[in-house]
Amino acid sequence: MISRIFLTVIAVCGLNLLSAQNLLDAYRYSFQNPTGSARFNATSGAMNAIGADITTGSHNPAGIAAFWKSELSLTGNMALLNTNTSFISVGSTDKSSSFETTINNAGIVFTTYSPNKNWMAKSFSIGYNKLMDYDRETYYQGQSLGSISERWAGLAQDYYPDDLGYFEDGIAYDAGVIYDIEGDATYEYDYFLHEDKALDRSQVIDETGGWNELAISFGGNYRNKLLIGMTIGIDFINYTSEKFYTETNPDLASIPQFGELKFQEDLTASGIGINAKLGAIVKITPNINWTVFASSPTALSMTENFTNRINYQWYTNDGSVGSGSGDSGEGQAEYSYINPWKLSTGIGYIVGKNGFIDAEIDYVGYNFSKFQFDNIGDRDFENALNKDIDDSFDNAINFRIGGEYVFGSFRGRAGYHFYSSPLEEISNTNGFSLGMGFRGENWFLDISYLNRNSNSLYSPYYVLNAVVPELDIEKRVGNVSLTIGFKI
Repeated sequence: MISRIFLTVIAVCGLNLLSAQNLLDAYRYSFQNPTGSARFNATSGAMNAIGADITTGSHNPAGIAAFWKSELSLTGNMALLNTNTSFISVGSTDKSSSFETTINNAGIVFTTYSPNKNWMAKSFSIGYNKLMDYDRETYYQGQSLGSISERWAGLAQDYYPDDLGYFEDGIAYDAGVIYDIEGDATYEYDYFLHEDKALDRSQVIDETGGWNELAISFGGNYRNKLLIGMTIGIDFINYTSEKFYTETNPDLASIPQFGELKFQEDLTASGIGINAKLGAIVKITPNINWTVFASSPTALSMTENFTNRINYQWYTNDGSVGSGSGDSGEGQAEYSYINPWKLSTGIGYIVGKNGFIDAEIDYVGYNFSKFQFDNIGDRDFENALNKDIDDSFDNAINFRIGGEYVFGSFRGRAGYHFYSSPLEEISNTNGFSLGMGFRGENWFLDISYLNRNSNSLYSPYYVLNAVVPELDIEKRVGNVSLTIGFKI
Protein backbone atom coordinates (compact mmCIF):
# COMPACT_ATOMS: atom_id res chain seq x y z
CA MET A 1 0.00 0.00 0.00
CA ILE A 2 2.72 2.50 0.99
CA SER A 3 4.68 1.84 -2.20
CA ARG A 4 1.54 2.34 -4.27
CA ILE A 5 0.98 5.70 -2.57
CA PHE A 6 4.56 6.81 -3.23
CA LEU A 7 4.47 5.89 -6.92
CA THR A 8 1.12 7.60 -7.39
CA VAL A 9 2.40 10.76 -5.70
CA ILE A 10 5.43 10.83 -8.00
CA ALA A 11 3.20 10.51 -11.06
CA VAL A 12 0.77 13.22 -9.96
CA CYS A 13 2.80 15.77 -8.03
CA GLY A 14 6.21 16.61 -9.35
CA LEU A 15 8.12 18.81 -6.89
CA ASN A 16 5.66 19.36 -4.04
CA LEU A 17 5.27 15.82 -2.73
CA LEU A 18 3.42 15.10 0.50
CA SER A 19 3.89 12.31 3.06
CA ALA A 20 6.85 10.84 1.18
CA GLN A 21 10.51 11.60 0.67
CA ASN A 22 11.02 13.99 -2.22
CA LEU A 23 13.26 16.50 -3.95
CA LEU A 24 12.63 19.12 -1.27
CA ASP A 25 13.89 16.68 1.37
CA ALA A 26 16.94 16.01 -0.80
CA TYR A 27 17.58 19.75 -1.05
CA ARG A 28 17.02 20.31 2.67
CA TYR A 29 19.58 17.67 3.66
CA SER A 30 22.12 18.70 1.00
CA PHE A 31 22.30 22.49 0.87
CA GLN A 32 24.45 24.19 3.51
CA ASN A 33 24.56 27.84 4.49
CA PRO A 34 27.01 27.69 7.40
CA THR A 35 27.64 30.01 10.31
CA GLY A 36 30.20 29.81 13.08
CA SER A 37 32.28 32.21 15.14
CA ALA A 38 31.68 35.94 14.79
CA ARG A 39 35.05 36.27 13.05
CA PHE A 40 34.10 33.55 10.54
CA ASN A 41 30.68 35.15 9.98
CA ALA A 42 32.14 38.65 9.55
CA THR A 43 34.30 37.44 6.64
CA SER A 44 31.35 35.48 5.11
CA GLY A 45 33.21 32.26 5.90
CA ALA A 46 36.31 33.22 3.90
CA MET A 47 38.77 31.99 6.53
CA ASN A 48 39.86 28.63 5.17
CA ALA A 49 43.12 29.78 3.57
CA ILE A 50 44.08 31.66 6.74
CA GLY A 51 42.93 29.39 9.56
CA ALA A 52 43.30 29.81 13.31
CA ASP A 53 39.52 29.83 13.78
CA ILE A 54 37.65 26.98 15.48
CA THR A 55 34.92 27.05 12.78
CA THR A 56 37.36 25.84 10.11
CA GLY A 57 37.20 22.35 11.63
CA SER A 58 33.86 21.92 9.84
CA HIS A 59 35.25 23.15 6.52
CA ASN A 60 39.05 23.06 6.13
CA PRO A 61 40.65 21.23 9.08
CA ALA A 62 44.10 22.46 8.03
CA GLY A 63 43.04 25.76 9.60
CA ILE A 64 43.25 24.10 13.01
CA ALA A 65 47.01 23.69 12.45
CA ALA A 66 47.42 27.50 12.31
CA PHE A 67 46.90 27.89 16.06
CA TRP A 68 49.96 28.71 18.19
CA LYS A 69 48.13 28.53 21.54
CA SER A 70 45.26 26.53 22.95
CA GLU A 71 41.95 28.35 22.82
CA LEU A 72 38.37 28.16 24.10
CA SER A 73 35.46 30.12 22.60
CA LEU A 74 31.67 30.41 22.54
CA THR A 75 29.39 32.20 20.04
CA GLY A 76 25.83 33.35 20.60
CA ASN A 77 23.61 34.40 17.71
CA MET A 78 20.49 36.53 17.32
CA ALA A 79 18.62 36.18 14.04
CA LEU A 80 15.82 38.25 12.55
CA LEU A 81 13.99 36.28 9.85
CA ASN A 82 11.77 38.14 7.38
CA THR A 83 9.64 36.40 4.78
CA ASN A 84 7.77 38.12 1.93
CA THR A 85 5.30 35.86 0.16
CA SER A 86 3.95 37.07 -3.19
CA PHE A 87 0.79 35.43 -4.54
CA ILE A 88 1.76 35.46 -8.21
CA SER A 89 -1.69 35.20 -9.83
CA VAL A 90 -3.24 37.63 -7.35
CA GLY A 91 -0.45 40.17 -7.12
CA SER A 92 -0.64 40.48 -3.34
CA THR A 93 2.24 40.22 -0.88
CA ASP A 94 2.12 39.08 2.74
CA LYS A 95 4.91 39.57 5.23
CA SER A 96 5.90 37.64 8.32
CA SER A 97 8.86 37.82 10.67
CA SER A 98 10.32 35.98 13.62
CA PHE A 99 13.22 36.30 16.02
CA GLU A 100 15.44 33.60 17.51
CA THR A 101 18.52 33.21 19.66
CA THR A 102 20.88 30.25 19.30
CA ILE A 103 24.39 29.03 20.04
CA ASN A 104 25.99 28.84 16.60
CA ASN A 105 29.51 27.87 17.59
CA ALA A 106 31.49 26.55 20.53
CA GLY A 107 34.78 24.77 20.75
CA ILE A 108 38.14 24.15 22.25
CA VAL A 109 41.49 23.59 20.59
CA PHE A 110 44.53 22.10 22.30
CA THR A 111 47.84 23.09 20.71
CA THR A 112 51.39 21.95 21.36
CA TYR A 113 53.89 24.49 20.04
CA SER A 114 57.55 23.44 19.53
CA PRO A 115 59.26 26.08 17.36
CA ASN A 116 62.54 24.12 17.10
CA LYS A 117 60.92 21.00 15.60
CA ASN A 118 59.93 20.35 12.01
CA TRP A 119 56.34 19.74 13.08
CA MET A 120 56.34 22.94 15.05
CA ALA A 121 52.63 22.89 16.02
CA LYS A 122 50.20 20.05 16.52
CA SER A 123 46.54 20.70 17.37
CA PHE A 124 43.46 18.77 18.38
CA SER A 125 40.05 20.44 18.51
CA ILE A 126 36.43 19.71 19.27
CA GLY A 127 34.03 22.19 17.74
CA TYR A 128 30.28 22.66 17.35
CA ASN A 129 29.09 24.57 14.27
CA LYS A 130 25.75 25.33 12.63
CA LEU A 131 25.66 24.29 8.97
CA MET A 132 22.06 25.26 8.19
CA ASP A 133 19.13 26.99 9.91
CA TYR A 134 15.64 25.85 8.89
CA ASP A 135 13.61 28.38 10.89
CA ARG A 136 11.03 30.24 8.81
CA GLU A 137 7.45 31.47 9.20
CA THR A 138 5.41 31.89 6.01
CA TYR A 139 1.89 33.25 5.56
CA TYR A 140 -0.19 34.15 2.54
CA GLN A 141 -3.83 34.71 1.61
CA GLY A 142 -5.69 35.51 -1.57
CA GLN A 143 -8.39 34.45 -4.00
CA SER A 144 -7.53 32.25 -6.98
CA LEU A 145 -8.71 29.40 -9.15
CA GLY A 146 -8.22 25.73 -8.28
CA SER A 147 -8.81 23.47 -5.29
CA ILE A 148 -6.76 20.83 -3.53
CA SER A 149 -9.79 18.56 -3.84
CA GLU A 150 -8.85 18.20 -7.54
CA ARG A 151 -5.55 16.67 -6.45
CA TRP A 152 -7.18 14.19 -4.10
CA ALA A 153 -9.71 13.11 -6.70
CA GLY A 154 -6.81 12.50 -9.11
CA LEU A 155 -4.90 10.43 -6.53
CA ALA A 156 -8.00 8.33 -5.83
CA GLN A 157 -8.87 7.71 -9.48
CA ASP A 158 -9.33 3.99 -10.28
CA TYR A 159 -8.98 2.92 -6.64
CA TYR A 160 -11.97 1.82 -4.60
CA PRO A 161 -12.42 3.36 -1.12
CA ASP A 162 -10.79 0.46 0.74
CA ASP A 163 -7.65 0.84 -1.38
CA LEU A 164 -7.14 4.58 -1.01
CA GLY A 165 -3.93 6.02 0.46
CA TYR A 166 -3.65 6.67 4.15
CA PHE A 167 -2.36 10.24 4.11
CA GLU A 168 -4.26 12.16 1.44
CA ASP A 169 -6.98 10.67 -0.76
CA GLY A 170 -8.13 8.23 1.93
CA ILE A 171 -8.71 10.88 4.58
CA ALA A 172 -10.19 13.22 1.94
CA TYR A 173 -12.77 10.46 1.31
CA ASP A 174 -13.34 10.06 5.06
CA ALA A 175 -13.93 13.81 5.41
CA GLY A 176 -16.40 13.89 2.48
CA VAL A 177 -14.23 16.09 0.28
CA ILE A 178 -14.29 13.45 -2.46
CA TYR A 179 -17.00 10.83 -2.96
CA ASP A 180 -17.88 8.04 -5.37
CA ILE A 181 -21.60 8.25 -6.06
CA GLU A 182 -21.73 5.59 -8.79
CA GLY A 183 -19.24 3.20 -7.16
CA ASP A 184 -17.02 3.13 -10.28
CA ALA A 185 -13.77 4.36 -8.65
CA THR A 186 -14.22 7.75 -10.33
CA TYR A 187 -14.50 10.43 -7.66
CA GLU A 188 -16.61 13.54 -7.59
CA TYR A 189 -16.05 16.66 -5.46
CA ASP A 190 -17.97 19.85 -4.82
CA TYR A 191 -15.59 22.04 -6.84
CA PHE A 192 -16.13 19.81 -9.92
CA LEU A 193 -17.47 21.76 -12.93
CA HIS A 194 -16.73 25.05 -11.11
CA GLU A 195 -13.07 25.28 -12.05
CA ASP A 196 -13.61 28.80 -13.45
CA LYS A 197 -14.63 30.10 -10.01
CA ALA A 198 -12.14 31.41 -7.45
CA LEU A 199 -11.81 30.28 -3.86
CA ASP A 200 -10.44 32.22 -0.91
CA ARG A 201 -7.34 30.47 0.39
CA SER A 202 -4.64 30.97 2.99
CA GLN A 203 -1.81 29.02 4.53
CA VAL A 204 0.43 29.32 7.56
CA ILE A 205 3.73 27.42 7.47
CA ASP A 206 5.90 27.22 10.58
CA GLU A 207 9.32 25.59 10.07
CA THR A 208 11.93 25.12 12.78
CA GLY A 209 15.16 23.20 13.24
CA GLY A 210 18.72 23.12 12.07
CA TRP A 211 21.71 21.14 10.87
CA ASN A 212 24.60 21.10 13.34
CA GLU A 213 27.99 19.42 13.31
CA LEU A 214 30.33 18.17 16.00
CA ALA A 215 33.76 18.45 14.37
CA ILE A 216 36.64 16.43 15.85
CA SER A 217 39.79 17.69 14.16
CA PHE A 218 43.52 17.03 14.07
CA GLY A 219 46.10 19.32 12.48
CA GLY A 220 49.84 19.69 12.07
CA ASN A 221 52.09 22.57 11.02
CA TYR A 222 55.29 21.59 9.20
CA ARG A 223 57.89 24.37 9.50
CA ASN A 224 55.12 26.92 8.86
CA LYS A 225 55.20 25.94 5.18
CA LEU A 226 52.64 23.15 5.04
CA LEU A 227 49.57 22.83 7.27
CA ILE A 228 47.45 19.70 7.06
CA GLY A 229 44.36 18.56 8.91
CA MET A 230 41.60 16.00 9.13
CA THR A 231 38.11 16.16 10.62
CA ILE A 232 35.59 13.51 11.56
CA GLY A 233 32.23 15.25 11.42
CA ILE A 234 29.21 13.96 13.32
CA ASP A 235 26.13 15.71 12.01
CA PHE A 236 22.76 16.18 13.69
CA ILE A 237 19.65 17.24 11.79
CA ASN A 238 16.27 18.15 13.23
CA TYR A 239 13.41 19.66 11.28
CA THR A 240 9.77 20.35 12.14
CA SER A 241 7.12 21.64 9.75
CA GLU A 242 3.52 22.57 10.61
CA LYS A 243 1.29 23.60 7.70
CA PHE A 244 -2.28 24.87 7.99
CA TYR A 245 -4.01 25.27 4.63
CA THR A 246 -7.57 26.60 4.20
CA GLU A 247 -9.96 26.99 1.25
CA THR A 248 -13.21 28.91 1.70
CA ASN A 249 -16.05 29.49 -0.76
CA PRO A 250 -16.71 33.26 -1.05
CA ASP A 251 -19.98 32.87 -2.99
CA LEU A 252 -22.31 29.94 -2.38
CA ALA A 253 -24.36 30.91 -5.42
CA SER A 254 -21.35 30.44 -7.71
CA ILE A 255 -20.07 27.20 -6.13
CA PRO A 256 -23.00 25.40 -4.52
CA GLN A 257 -22.29 22.98 -1.68
CA PHE A 258 -18.58 23.83 -1.17
CA GLY A 259 -18.14 25.40 2.26
CA GLU A 260 -14.74 25.36 3.97
CA LEU A 261 -11.83 22.93 3.70
CA LYS A 262 -8.94 22.76 6.18
CA PHE A 263 -5.85 20.64 5.67
CA GLN A 264 -3.14 20.30 8.33
CA GLU A 265 0.23 18.61 7.75
CA ASP A 266 2.68 17.93 10.58
CA LEU A 267 6.17 16.60 9.91
CA THR A 268 9.04 15.95 12.31
CA ALA A 269 12.38 14.69 10.98
CA SER A 270 15.59 13.87 12.80
CA GLY A 271 18.83 12.26 11.76
CA ILE A 272 22.45 11.64 12.54
CA GLY A 273 25.31 11.21 10.08
CA ILE A 274 29.06 11.01 9.71
CA ASN A 275 31.58 12.42 7.23
CA ALA A 276 35.28 13.06 6.82
CA LYS A 277 37.16 16.18 5.74
CA LEU A 278 40.77 16.63 4.61
CA GLY A 279 42.60 19.87 4.01
CA ALA A 280 45.96 21.45 3.37
CA ILE A 281 47.34 25.00 3.39
CA VAL A 282 50.55 25.62 1.45
CA LYS A 283 52.49 28.78 2.22
CA ILE A 284 53.75 29.66 -1.25
CA THR A 285 55.44 32.76 0.17
CA PRO A 286 55.29 34.27 3.67
CA ASN A 287 52.36 36.36 2.43
CA ILE A 288 50.51 34.02 0.06
CA ASN A 289 48.62 30.91 1.15
CA TRP A 290 47.04 28.40 -1.20
CA THR A 291 44.54 25.92 0.21
CA VAL A 292 42.69 22.87 -1.02
CA PHE A 293 40.22 20.87 1.02
CA ALA A 294 37.57 18.22 0.45
CA SER A 295 34.49 17.00 2.28
CA SER A 296 33.14 13.51 1.82
CA PRO A 297 29.39 12.93 1.50
CA THR A 298 27.56 12.67 4.82
CA ALA A 299 25.84 9.34 5.34
CA LEU A 300 22.65 10.25 7.20
CA SER A 301 20.25 7.95 9.00
CA MET A 302 16.87 9.70 9.03
CA THR A 303 13.54 9.15 10.82
CA GLU A 304 10.39 11.01 9.86
CA ASN A 305 7.04 11.11 11.66
CA PHE A 306 4.10 12.70 9.88
CA THR A 307 0.38 13.24 10.39
CA ASN A 308 -2.27 14.73 8.08
CA ARG A 309 -5.75 15.92 9.06
CA ILE A 310 -8.66 17.19 6.97
CA ASN A 311 -11.82 18.97 8.11
CA TYR A 312 -14.54 19.80 5.58
CA GLN A 313 -17.81 21.66 5.79
CA TRP A 314 -20.40 21.59 3.01
CA TYR A 315 -23.97 22.66 2.28
CA THR A 316 -26.70 20.26 1.29
CA ASN A 317 -29.43 20.96 -1.28
CA ASP A 318 -31.86 21.95 1.45
CA GLY A 319 -29.40 24.49 2.87
CA SER A 320 -28.37 22.57 5.95
CA VAL A 321 -24.70 22.28 6.92
CA GLY A 322 -22.76 19.00 6.89
CA SER A 323 -19.24 18.29 8.06
CA GLY A 324 -16.68 15.52 8.07
CA SER A 325 -13.11 14.88 9.12
CA GLY A 326 -10.25 12.56 8.31
CA ASP A 327 -7.13 11.77 10.32
CA SER A 328 -4.24 9.74 8.96
CA GLY A 329 -2.81 8.83 12.34
CA GLU A 330 0.94 8.99 12.71
CA GLY A 331 3.10 7.48 10.02
CA GLN A 332 6.81 6.86 10.24
CA ALA A 333 9.53 6.45 7.65
CA GLU A 334 13.13 5.42 8.27
CA TYR A 335 15.69 5.73 5.51
CA SER A 336 19.27 6.66 4.69
CA TYR A 337 20.35 9.66 2.69
CA ILE A 338 23.77 10.26 1.16
CA ASN A 339 24.35 13.95 0.55
CA PRO A 340 26.90 15.65 -1.77
CA TRP A 341 30.68 15.69 -1.71
CA LYS A 342 32.50 19.02 -1.90
CA LEU A 343 35.89 20.08 -3.25
CA SER A 344 37.22 23.55 -2.42
CA THR A 345 40.22 25.76 -3.04
CA GLY A 346 41.25 29.28 -2.22
CA ILE A 347 43.97 31.90 -1.97
CA GLY A 348 44.78 33.98 1.10
CA TYR A 349 46.97 37.05 1.07
CA ILE A 350 48.43 38.19 4.39
CA VAL A 351 49.13 41.92 4.42
CA GLY A 352 52.05 41.81 6.84
CA LYS A 353 50.71 42.61 10.29
CA ASN A 354 47.86 44.66 8.85
CA GLY A 355 45.39 41.85 8.12
CA PHE A 356 44.44 39.54 5.25
CA ILE A 357 42.14 38.96 2.30
CA ASP A 358 40.82 35.50 1.40
CA ALA A 359 38.91 34.26 -1.67
CA GLU A 360 37.52 30.71 -2.07
CA ILE A 361 35.36 28.58 -4.33
CA ASP A 362 33.57 25.26 -3.75
CA TYR A 363 32.43 22.70 -6.28
CA VAL A 364 29.51 20.71 -4.84
CA GLY A 365 28.44 17.40 -6.43
CA TYR A 366 24.73 17.63 -5.68
CA ASN A 367 23.60 14.97 -8.16
CA PHE A 368 25.67 12.41 -6.26
CA SER A 369 22.96 12.53 -3.56
CA LYS A 370 20.69 9.53 -3.15
CA PHE A 371 18.11 7.93 -0.89
CA GLN A 372 18.32 4.35 0.35
CA PHE A 373 15.38 2.41 1.79
CA ASP A 374 15.61 -0.82 3.77
CA ASN A 375 12.24 -2.18 2.66
CA ILE A 376 12.59 -4.11 -0.59
CA GLY A 377 9.02 -3.09 -1.42
CA ASP A 378 10.21 0.51 -1.78
CA ARG A 379 12.86 -0.24 -4.41
CA ASP A 380 10.80 1.13 -7.30
CA PHE A 381 10.16 4.33 -5.36
CA GLU A 382 13.85 4.59 -4.41
CA ASN A 383 14.99 4.18 -8.02
CA ALA A 384 12.44 6.69 -9.33
CA LEU A 385 13.34 9.25 -6.66
CA ASN A 386 17.09 8.91 -7.18
CA LYS A 387 16.61 9.27 -10.93
CA ASP A 388 14.61 12.42 -10.23
CA ILE A 389 17.54 13.77 -8.16
CA ASP A 390 19.97 12.93 -10.94
CA ASP A 391 17.76 14.66 -13.53
CA SER A 392 16.81 17.70 -11.43
CA PHE A 393 19.89 18.52 -9.35
CA ASP A 394 22.74 20.49 -10.91
CA ASN A 395 26.23 20.49 -9.48
CA ALA A 396 27.06 23.95 -8.21
CA ILE A 397 29.82 26.44 -7.44
CA ASN A 398 29.96 28.57 -4.28
CA PHE A 399 32.09 31.67 -3.84
CA ARG A 400 33.28 33.62 -0.79
CA ILE A 401 35.56 36.59 -0.33
CA GLY A 402 36.41 38.32 2.91
CA GLY A 403 39.09 40.13 4.78
CA GLU A 404 40.32 41.62 8.01
CA TYR A 405 42.13 44.86 8.74
CA VAL A 406 44.22 45.27 11.89
CA PHE A 407 44.56 48.56 13.74
CA GLY A 408 46.24 48.05 17.09
CA SER A 409 44.25 45.66 19.25
CA PHE A 410 41.15 46.09 17.09
CA ARG A 411 40.03 44.35 13.90
CA GLY A 412 37.64 45.40 11.16
CA ARG A 413 36.14 42.74 8.88
CA ALA A 414 33.87 42.40 5.84
CA GLY A 415 32.86 39.75 3.33
CA TYR A 416 30.55 38.62 0.55
CA HIS A 417 29.23 35.11 -0.26
CA PHE A 418 27.33 33.40 -3.06
CA TYR A 419 25.94 29.86 -2.70
CA SER A 420 24.49 28.23 -5.83
CA SER A 421 21.24 26.29 -5.58
CA PRO A 422 21.03 22.85 -7.20
CA LEU A 423 17.30 23.28 -7.94
CA GLU A 424 15.80 25.62 -10.51
CA GLU A 425 12.79 26.36 -8.28
CA ILE A 426 15.03 27.70 -5.48
CA SER A 427 17.26 30.69 -6.14
CA ASN A 428 20.90 31.09 -5.24
CA THR A 429 21.70 32.50 -1.80
CA ASN A 430 23.87 35.60 -1.49
CA GLY A 431 24.69 38.22 1.07
CA PHE A 432 27.27 40.35 2.81
CA SER A 433 28.86 40.58 6.22
CA LEU A 434 30.51 43.10 8.51
CA GLY A 435 32.22 42.84 11.85
CA MET A 436 34.83 43.97 14.30
CA GLY A 437 36.84 42.51 17.13
CA PHE A 438 39.23 43.15 19.97
CA ARG A 439 42.32 41.06 20.73
CA GLY A 440 43.74 41.17 24.27
CA GLU A 441 46.74 39.25 25.53
CA ASN A 442 44.73 36.27 26.78
CA TRP A 443 41.19 36.90 25.59
CA PHE A 444 39.24 38.23 22.61
CA LEU A 445 35.79 39.53 21.74
CA ASP A 446 34.22 39.61 18.25
CA ILE A 447 30.90 40.82 16.88
CA SER A 448 29.47 40.41 13.39
CA TYR A 449 26.45 41.05 11.19
CA LEU A 450 25.67 38.54 8.42
CA ASN A 451 22.89 39.18 5.88
CA ARG A 452 21.49 36.49 3.55
CA ASN A 453 18.80 36.48 0.86
CA SER A 454 17.12 33.77 -1.21
CA ASN A 455 13.92 33.16 -3.18
CA SER A 456 11.90 30.05 -3.92
CA LEU A 457 8.75 29.12 -5.83
CA TYR A 458 6.12 27.30 -3.80
CA SER A 459 2.74 25.66 -4.35
CA PRO A 460 0.73 24.13 -1.50
CA TYR A 461 -0.16 21.21 -3.79
CA TYR A 462 0.30 20.15 -7.38
CA VAL A 463 -2.02 18.65 -9.99
CA LEU A 464 -1.23 17.97 -13.63
CA ASN A 465 -3.43 19.80 -16.15
CA ALA A 466 -5.06 21.99 -13.51
CA VAL A 467 -4.59 25.48 -12.11
CA VAL A 468 -2.64 25.53 -8.83
CA PRO A 469 -1.69 28.47 -6.59
CA GLU A 470 1.88 29.60 -7.14
CA LEU A 471 3.84 31.82 -4.79
CA ASP A 472 7.23 33.47 -4.72
CA ILE A 473 8.80 33.38 -1.25
CA GLU A 474 11.65 35.74 -0.42
CA LYS A 475 13.61 34.92 2.72
CA ARG A 476 15.91 37.50 4.29
CA VAL A 477 17.93 36.69 7.39
CA GLY A 478 20.02 39.03 9.49
CA ASN A 479 22.36 37.36 11.99
CA VAL A 480 24.15 39.22 14.78
CA SER A 481 26.80 37.06 16.43
CA LEU A 482 28.98 37.63 19.48
CA THR A 483 32.03 35.50 20.29
CA ILE A 484 34.04 35.52 23.48
CA GLY A 485 37.22 33.47 23.65
CA PHE A 486 40.20 32.81 25.86
CA LYS A 487 43.76 31.70 25.25
CA ILE A 488 44.53 28.82 27.60
